[in-house]
Amino acid sequence: MAFTLEVIRFRDLLEVSSVPGFVPGMTPRMLIIKGKDLSSAGTVLINEQVVSEFMIVNKQTIYATLPAATQRISTIEIISNDFTRTVDASKVQFEIGDKTRKVDGILKLVQHFTKWILQTPGTDIFNQSRGGGLQKIVGQVSTTKEMQPVFASITRAISQTVSQIRSSQMGVPDLPINERLLSANLVDLHIYEAQMQARARVVIRSIGGADAVSALVL
Repeated sequence: MAFTLEVIRFRDLLEVSSVPGFVPGMTPRMLIIKGKDLSSAGTVLINEQVVSEFMIVNKQTIYATLPAATQRISTIEIISNDFTRTVDASKVQFEIGDKTRKVDGILKLVQHFTKWILQTPGTDIFNQSRGGGLQKIVGQVSTTKEMQPVFASITRAISQTVSQIRSSQMGVPDLPINERLLSANLVDLHIYEAQMQARARVVIRSIGGADAVSALVL
C-alpha cells in the first residue's frame, strides 16, 4: 500500500507577549519569555538559532537558554508541536527529521498544495507545466508600494495550483474526500519592510469540509 511521508511540517507560531529579563542566578543565562499559552512549545529560536535547552515553567512562561555569543536579542520564535489549523501564523519547515511520519487527510492535502505552489514550471521533466511558480518571488525585496504586484503574483500562483491539483485528482477515484481539494484562498498578505519579507496566509479547504492555514514567508 502506498503512503505519503511528512516532508513539510506545519506548526503554530506561539505568540510572545513579553520578555521580562533573565532568570536570576542561572548559568548559562536563561531568558524569561511570556505568552498567552506556551504550553505546547516544541522548539524555541532566539535570533533564528535553536536554543540548546528550554523549560516550560507554566502555561504562560518559558525559560530558554541564551545562545552562545548573543550580544542582543533581535527575534524570538516559539514553535508549537501542534499542526496549524486556524492560527494567525505558522512555521513551514521542509524536513523529514529523525523519525519519519505518515500523513493523511487535510495535512496531506496542505503538504501537497504547498509543494506544488512553490514548484517552478519546467522543473518536472514528467510534467513541464506543473507548479504555481511561487518560488520566483521568494526573497523579493518588497515594500508597501509594491504590495499589489506581490498580491497579484500570489493570487495567480494559488489559482494555477488549485486548477492543477483538481485536474490531477480527477483521475484518482478512491482518494479520500479530506484529501480532495475544494478551494484555496489568500486570507491576507502583510509586508514587513524591515525584514524585506512578505507573509501570505492561505486557507486550504477539502471537499470533506476540513480546512487548514498555510502561512508562507517570502
